Amino acid sequence: MNLKTKMMSLSLLPMVLIGIILFVVAAGRIENGVYKEAYVGMYATSLAIRDIFEVGHEGKYWMDDNGELWKGEEFNISQATDIVDHIKNNTGLEVTIFWKDTRILTSIVDGQGSRQIGTKTSETIVDKVIKKGETYQNRNVDIMGKEYVVFYVPFFQEGTEEAVGMVFLGTPQDKVYDIIENAKRQLLPVIFLGIAFTAVFVYFLVRKIVYALEHNMQLLDQISKGSLKVHVEERIIHRKDEIGKLGRNIAALQDRLRSIVEGIKYKSHDFQQESEKLKNISQEAYQIMKDVDCAAQEMAKSCMSQAEGAFHASENVTEMGEMIKENGLEVMRINEIAGNMKEVSQGASTEIKEMNKVMGDVKESIHFLMEQTKLTENSVNQISAATEVIAAIASKTKLLSFNASIEAARVGENGNGFAVVAYEIQQLSEQSNAAAARIQTIVDELNMNTSHTLDRVEDMRCVIDIQEGNIKKTNHSFKEVYSGIDGTVNGIKDILEKAEELEEVRMDTVAIVQNAAAVSQENSASIEEIMASIESMYQDIEKVSNNARVLNELSQEMQEKVDIFVL
Repeated sequence: MNLKTKMMSLSLLPMVLIGIILFVVAAGRIENGVYKEAYVGMYATSLAIRDIFEVGHEGKYWMDDNGELWKGEEFNISQATDIVDHIKNNTGLEVTIFWKDTRILTSIVDGQGSRQIGTKTSETIVDKVIKKGETYQNRNVDIMGKEYVVFYVPFFQEGTEEAVGMVFLGTPQDKVYDIIENAKRQLLPVIFLGIAFTAVFVYFLVRKIVYALEHNMQLLDQISKGSLKVHVEERIIHRKDEIGKLGRNIAALQDRLRSIVEGIKYKSHDFQQESEKLKNISQEAYQIMKDVDCAAQEMAKSCMSQAEGAFHASENVTEMGEMIKENGLEVMRINEIAGNMKEVSQGASTEIKEMNKVMGDVKESIHFLMEQTKLTENSVNQISAATEVIAAIASKTKLLSFNASIEAARVGENGNGFAVVAYEIQQLSEQSNAAAARIQTIVDELNMNTSHTLDRVEDMRCVIDIQEGNIKKTNHSFKEVYSGIDGTVNGIKDILEKAEELEEVRMDTVAIVQNAAAVSQENSASIEEIMASIESMYQDIEKVSNNARVLNELSQEMQEKVDIFVL
């Protein structure tokens, strides 16, 4: 469908619709007007008939024994058939007089020519006209099988407002319908002529408009094909309507396009070069950010590994602290044993002095010496066991210092303080080993002396001098044992003091390791944030790179499209 047909359709279709609507509305108005005029005529006629009965005939309405209606004493309404027939012959209206609800006079006859009197009307009409004293009208009332347009008017008893009867006027529905249809048939040609005249006018107007539009469309088509050498006719430019405005806009568009295309042709080459540079730069930036992203990932892995190492170091230091506590408990036990040994040694020395003073009582001295020798042997055994415990503790301490040195080496610079502590522990363990070796030597000597004493005890029964010499030797040995035990006690005190210092160093080391672990975790979190930022930047640069590539392609495409214009 071309533009002319569309414009004709858009113009005529509303006119046709308006004509149809106008016809329907006018037909309805005509129908209502015809019915209204019919009701007005019937109402006036009804009033005239009522006046015929009442004017000049005084008295009440009454019914005689024969069933005839009278007005006063002179006017017999039931016999006034000439009046209703005259009205019917001159107006075409059927007339009926009702007494109450019963027909007593009518112009309506059946097929045999008999008047329809003695019949009754409906309760609806009686209720409205007789009871309420109002008029009643209806377009469709069936009377003897025929539709009528009817009108009822009450008449009242003289001197009162009591409705005692009705005046009926009616006209056949087909007569009113014929009048309405004639009016419609007269209206229809008028509307058709109006539509036809409008169609002719619209046709010429649309033809003129379409011609001007087609000319402008041809100009636009030439411009769309790249030709900017078009010419707009002067008569179109000077038009005052939208078509003239369109022509002027086409001319302005031509000038602007010529200016734009000339500028684009000059700038498109530079734009293409710059877009090529931007594409190269964005690709390089994209590759750089890709490398940075890989490096950040490696750094994140290193930070995670460092955090895990710090965590393990913290666990190892804690475990070492538990071992140090256990060592401290063992050393305290050794200290108690050494104290007991010291007391025993002091008692033995006193007994030997008493033996030197009381040489007279040899048997008691020998017996006492045997008992003391046995006690000494037990104490020596205890010292030997304690020495073994000290040696074992020193070995464990040395092993712990060796493990601590390894862990300090793994931690790096943060483990320097821990390495110093490990070195001190190693020195302490070596001193403990040396002290244990000395104690062991003393214990070995004490065992030998004890055995010798026991052997000599039997001989002392015979040789008091030899016994006295052995007692002196035993006294000398006990002094050495006492001296060794005293040195052991002092060494154990030193070990306890070093253990306390070692615990302080361990606590500092735990704090340092935990701080290093926290720093490592913070660094890991920072690296993750940096990686997220790098990822976002990486994606942005990737978008820039893609946009630069698209921009380069668009610049080439723009260059190609601009070349189609002919200036």
